[in-house]
Amino acid sequence: MLEISPQLKKLIAKYRCVKDTEGMSPAKVYKLIGENKNLYLKMTDDRYKGTTYDVKREKDIMLWLEGKLPVPEVLYFEQHEHWNNLLMSEVDGVICSEEYQTEQNPEKTIKLYAECIRLFQSIDISDCPFNNNIDSRLAELDYLLSNNLADVDCENWEEDTPFKGPLELYDFLKMQKPNEELVFSHGDLGDSNIMVKNGRISGFIDLGRSGKADRWYDIAFCVRSIREDIGEEKYVKLFFDLLGIEPDWEKIKYYILLDELF
Repeated sequence: MLEISPQLKKLIAKYRCVKDTEGMSPAKVYKLIGENKNLYLKMTDDRYKGTTYDVKREKDIMLWLEGKLPVPEVLYFEQHEHWNNLLMSEVDGVICSEEYQTEQNPEKTIKLYAECIRLFQSIDISDCPFNNNIDSRLAELDYLLSNNLADVDCENWEEDTPFKGPLELYDFLKMQKPNEELVFSHGDLGDSNIMVKNGRISGFIDLGRSGKADRWYDIAFCVRSIREDIGEEKYVKLFFDLLGIEPDWEKIKYYILLDELF
């Protein structure tokens, strides 16, 4: 049974509700299938209040990004009986991973990743109220670890992660913080959060981690996706050629490690 208010129940009464089982987020996500359009309902409980998992933060970010990037439209938000509930529009298109599986065109996918980086990093952050820099990530990680909410299962880690346990990794992350050059960042940029239509970017989803972060943060996540999905280093090289920069491998490795416990 959904923990939602009578007002929200009324709004979604004519939609068929299907639970979304993709992704690792602790949020509950439901696709609402209607006659003419689909919506999404995303829910987080009080344990995640104030974290980047909290849909209240995601709602605020999407409102701030209106007119800057193609993101879902916020249709309704409520705080109801220990839950934050966000109702939003469906972004047109298919997720980037589906596009790649259908077309098997690595060059096209790499061009999309490079375009995503340019789009996010072109946003003016002078008045951006959302922070996702290293210190804020580590503060959130400290909260998640203290409340048994972090992903401490080493089985989920990358194969080359060289740490024996979560606390050893956490200590490394605190001691080895790189210098940051802040830009606007998606915060979880990968093939499951990029929407594509007719070969072009049609939108972005899962924006709870968005905000000011180092310019290498999103780049690192793209490198990880390229290696996992395509698996050839020549396409990592193509990615950097399209961006016109040389890779900073130390930062790339750090930001991939920073994500292991989330």
